Amino acid sequence: MRHSTIALIIMSLVGCAAQPGPTRSDAIADFIVVADLEEQDAVQTAGRFHYTYLTERYVILETRKDKFLVQFRRRCSALNETRVPPDVRHGNTIRARFDTIRGCRIDQIYTVDEGQAQELENIGRAPGDDT
Repeated sequence: MRHSTIALIIMSLVGCAAQPGPTRSDAIADFIVVADLEEQDAVQTAGRFHYTYLTERYVILETRKDKFLVQFRRRCSALNETRVPPDVRHGNTIRARFDTIRGCRIDQIYTVDEGQAQELENIGRAPGDDT
């Protein structure tokens, strides 16, 4: 009995040690809650936009006048690939839960200001880290 208890304790400690720490996506999810970001159903793009890759779950979408944090339903490796062509848009609106970027379904869109966008881009980076 004693050996099985010790084995159980060791297995649980090994399991805890194998758990990865918080990811950059986790930090961005926390930022959304703490900053109480306003969710949008749709974004007017005036036909032109670009995005900055944050993680496989998040990008900063930039239109001519505004910036938005876009969260995808699941991880999307195509966001950071140059080989994947951009989506073809018919119209000037991107809608959460209906539209995609690089084939990845948009789950939520949040309004961010310039300072928040900068902070999101720097989450998880060490001071002086350019990558």
